[in-house]
Amino acid sequence: SSDYGPYRTSFSLQGVPVSNHFVARPSVTAELEECLLPRCRSREIQRRIFVLYGLGGIGKTQLAADFARRHQAVFSSVFWLDGRSEDRLRQSLASCAARIPEGQVSERRRNALLHSEEDLKTVAADVLDWLAQPDNSDWLLIFDNVDQDVDHGSETGAYDVRRYLPGDHGSVLITTRLSRLAQLGESTRLRGVDEQLANAIFQQWRGAEGALDEAGRELLGLLDGLPLALAQAASYIRETGLDNASYVRLYKQQWDDLMGLDGESGSPLVDYEQGSVATTWTVSFKAVEAQNKNAANLLRLWAFVDGRDLWHGLLQAAVEGREQWPEWLCDVAGNEVRYLDAVRLLLRYSMIESQEAVQGSHMMHPVVHRWASHIQDGAEKREVLRLAVMVVGLSVPSRTIKDYWVIQRRLLPHAERCSWWIAEIYKARRSFDDTGAIDAMHMLGLLYADQGRLTEAESMYQRALEGTEKALGRDHTSTLDTVNNLGLLYTDQGRLTEAESMYQRALEGKEKALGRDHTSTLDTVNNLGILYRDQGRLTEAESMYQRALEGTEKALGRDHTSTLGMVNNLGLLYTDQGRLTEAESMYQRALEGKEKALGRDHTSTLDTVNNLGILYRDQGRLTEAESMYQRALEGTEKALGRDHTSTLDTVNNLGLLYTDQGRLTEAESMYQRALSGFRVALGPSHWKTQRVMQNLDLLPHAKG
Repeated sequence: SSDYGPYRTSFSLQGVPVSNHFVARPSVTAELEECLLPRCRSREIQRRIFVLYGLGGIGKTQLAADFARRHQAVFSSVFWLDGRSEDRLRQSLASCAARIPEGQVSERRRNALLHSEEDLKTVAADVLDWLAQPDNSDWLLIFDNVDQDVDHGSETGAYDVRRYLPGDHGSVLITTRLSRLAQLGESTRLRGVDEQLANAIFQQWRGAEGALDEAGRELLGLLDGLPLALAQAASYIRETGLDNASYVRLYKQQWDDLMGLDGESGSPLVDYEQGSVATTWTVSFKAVEAQNKNAANLLRLWAFVDGRDLWHGLLQAAVEGREQWPEWLCDVAGNEVRYLDAVRLLLRYSMIESQEAVQGSHMMHPVVHRWASHIQDGAEKREVLRLAVMVVGLSVPSRTIKDYWVIQRRLLPHAERCSWWIAEIYKARRSFDDTGAIDAMHMLGLLYADQGRLTEAESMYQRALEGTEKALGRDHTSTLDTVNNLGLLYTDQGRLTEAESMYQRALEGKEKALGRDHTSTLDTVNNLGILYRDQGRLTEAESMYQRALEGTEKALGRDHTSTLGMVNNLGLLYTDQGRLTEAESMYQRALEGKEKALGRDHTSTLDTVNNLGILYRDQGRLTEAESMYQRALEGTEKALGRDHTSTLDTVNNLGLLYTDQGRLTEAESMYQRALSGFRVALGPSHWKTQRVMQNLDLLPHAKG
């Protein structure tokens, strides 16, 4: 290193956390070097600042310490400052005084016994003056853990770090959770490490070599590259002699105990001065809560939905029916500015981060997400979970809305999280008894049914049914709605006898409660028609359809989507009876109406397109049939996905058509695709799966 003249000080690691298990992160270190290393003398010298920001436990301090150790020789001095509060900062500045060469600050100050706050201020100021001298410009100052936000006076010990930057030269490295400090210079948000580094950190702390077993890989997935969590898990496993699988089980089932939320077992890591995973975020969370209750509540709520896609629209349900929601939730749901205030604060403390890919969406690190679900206890936790279930369930759009599938797809991961929590509640022999949560479970059942996930749909409906029967009685219309939907579901599953008894119960109840001509009653009449048709009882089906159609036309008008649905069903029935011309005119009427009301790409419109394809095939109009099927297939793939049961119905139909046309290789690939899809969605014994198998069996004969 060059001669630093009189300003050289000895390198000291006092106050620097030392880790024997440090794993390098070359790309970040390269950024630090690029910005902070002193350049050749000729260029004019100016201050270089780098801000390393991100979540607590993401590895900022360790990287800074490694940088200081690695490059101490090229700096005239390296001073490590504890940035957690203004008082600690002054103390660490003052303790640097003793390392300054003799004669450069007053001797009295250099070895002062700091008795008072005044002394402390004075000595700290002397050290800053010394660093500010024009020809003393090759030092490195590290401000570690500047985590308190000076803009919010509520935090004691918060300060403006700019007031402690001496002169206009030197190199400054700041580590912080406050994303706003990034504005001070060059910066990078430290994110979790990739799988390879995660593996290295884990093995390093565990003191083990060799490939990870499957449970080890699952654990790495759960911890998602968070160095603190990796270190904590590995050292726990090392100390207790547990295997990875047992740790994963404890992590999922007894998180609080494992992480020492009660302050007992989560043995803090020697190299991590803020304790453990459990304690490190509590500090930030308390600061958030002191400044903005909404932000803290939002984080609590988000703990029970999927943490990877959080956006304002998810709270939409809480805008209507204000009396069933707490005030804070109405506040952030109904007022985007309030919502953004809360989000900004959580971003500021790095508790969440913005989604790069999706505008307006945020995400929470999986370990923070799990931690957030454990910062609340029994009753409070159940209340927040109930809110989460309601927010998600009551956001489920009905199939009659344009583009409903887009919202449904986005809600699905949230529904899955809620379902997991609901199952936990029922395992503990508890249940939800208020109608809001029960309605929401009914809607979650509907979401699963629309997405072709029939087993999950059934268990949701069953829970909703138990709940409404208990809360409102067996004959209440809400109860009968769930009974009706269970009938639909059993029909989809091919359990036709059970479906019929559900419909009969719903129909009797609705006729009594609402009257014979109410649209809800007619809805069930229509469903019975569908069921009779599936069973081949065509005359009974026709009289059901006729009754439903006449009543709905009278109540809602000729062009209403419900009316058109029944028109479509009559088309199906006429096709079965061989009345093909009548069937065609029904389909044409349904198609025109649906295109106008719902749009060309709506799944209900595509249903009718598919039915027209079937009809044209029956009439031997194969080219027209093919173009109908192709349109239906493209539309449903886009709307519902390649593996949705509605998509697979059309795939199977195309197989039949190609068979008619003698295009046997294409036919076979269609059947194979439909078969594997139905097996996954409906199981091997479902009639739809069986039907495709029969179609496949008939193929070779066609070839012969």
